[in-house]
Amino acid sequence: MIPALRHAWRATGADLPFGDPRPAHGVATEGFFWRFTTPGNRVVIAGCALVRHAGNRWGLAFLASEPGGFLRATTTDATWSDPDRLALTVGDALTVDGDRLDVDLGDDARLSVRLERPALWTGRPLHGLGAGSLLPGLSQYWHPYLFDADVTGKATLGGPPTALDGARCYAEKNWGPAFPDTWWWAQAHGFDRPDVCVALAGGPLSAGPLDTRLTSVVVRVGARVLRLVPPLARVRTEIAGGRWRVTAAGPRTTVRITAEAPGGGASPVPVPLAEPHALTASAHHLTAPLTLTVVRDGRTLYQGRSDLAGLETGGAHTPPAASVRRG
Repeated sequence: MIPALRHAWRATGADLPFGDPRPAHGVATEGFFWRFTTPGNRVVIAGCALVRHAGNRWGLAFLASEPGGFLRATTTDATWSDPDRLALTVGDALTVDGDRLDVDLGDDARLSVRLERPALWTGRPLHGLGAGSLLPGLSQYWHPYLFDADVTGKATLGGPPTALDGARCYAEKNWGPAFPDTWWWAQAHGFDRPDVCVALAGGPLSAGPLDTRLTSVVVRVGARVLRLVPPLARVRTEIAGGRWRVTAAGPRTTVRITAEAPGGGASPVPVPLAEPHALTASAHHLTAPLTLTVVRDGRTLYQGRSDLAGLETGGAHTPPAASVRRG
């Protein structure tokens, strides 16, 4: 397709079959998220958002980790993203260039890593929303593009620099006109098999007369990547009292997920609103126990537990984000 036509189509939020959702779409809000687990059972998350609203462009970048409850974030008016490849900047705070991620939020909050031997979402015509990836104008899109990678680099998280060599990484992108009013999300690797990863995202989805709520579940087990999303799968999500129960059943595959948010409260991870430098926050548990069962064609393909899962709920009415430095 002619590049100008492809860019115009992607600016609606939609992608072409076999398209790469990672480059900039040019929609109002685009978010990127990386999640690292270390051999010492530390979880580090990094994220950014690029926002366009009423002629203004601004961005958010953050770092958080557990144990220790570390969180730093900043906003800036300077953002840039490439429509043809995975490359972007959020001022001087965050830079992505292919397999490189660098975050600088001050002397006590830095991360610099290279992601090697990535296990990417490749060779499939549709992304994390299934057929929804082809529809323009949806209220939200989501794609888990990286299931695993070898990490080399280091991080400073409120103390002396810590080597991240040997850590594992997961990464995703979400985009649309704005962040939804309500959402739920979970992700886990750190199982007894390094080639197992699960991610899910759910919330309201609307476009024209379409107005529904759905959850998309994506599982990687070895060389298989399994996506279960309505209408081709029945997905039941129950979140109450810190307990998560998600069952996704497709024609050949059933995935069951149970998790429990730990006590002690969640981290208030910052989330951008439309107005420049306006933030709310999600309730994000960085380390939670999660059990995963994957049944394929009547036999158990995988069953196991990770104690390093992330669980998040959020929406526009959550309390404002804390520990945010503007600049």
